[in-house]
Amino acid sequence: MREQAEALAQAAGELALNARGEDLVALWEQTGWRRGPIAGYTAATLPLVARARAVLAAAVAADRAAGATWSEIAAVLGVSDDTAARHYRGR
Repeated sequence: MREQAEALAQAAGELALNARGEDLVALWEQTGWRRGPIAGYTAATLPLVARARAVLAAAVAADRAAGATWSEIAAVLGVSDDTAARHYRGR
């Protein structure tokens, strides 16, 4: 889980640096961080979201290994016990 969290932190840092770079140019010159589709900001954020999901799955696995129940995990996630177990069991 630590390696995944570190990768997430690095990706978040890169995203923050790119956002800061955008702040340094005029609004009409801010076109996103990648050439291509108009939704460049959204596309640039997707890898961060994917890493965050991987860290969450690892955290759930670590909590389960430490003895947390599906009910406890589900309460934190704001979903039903069934949904939590179905989504994270075996990951």
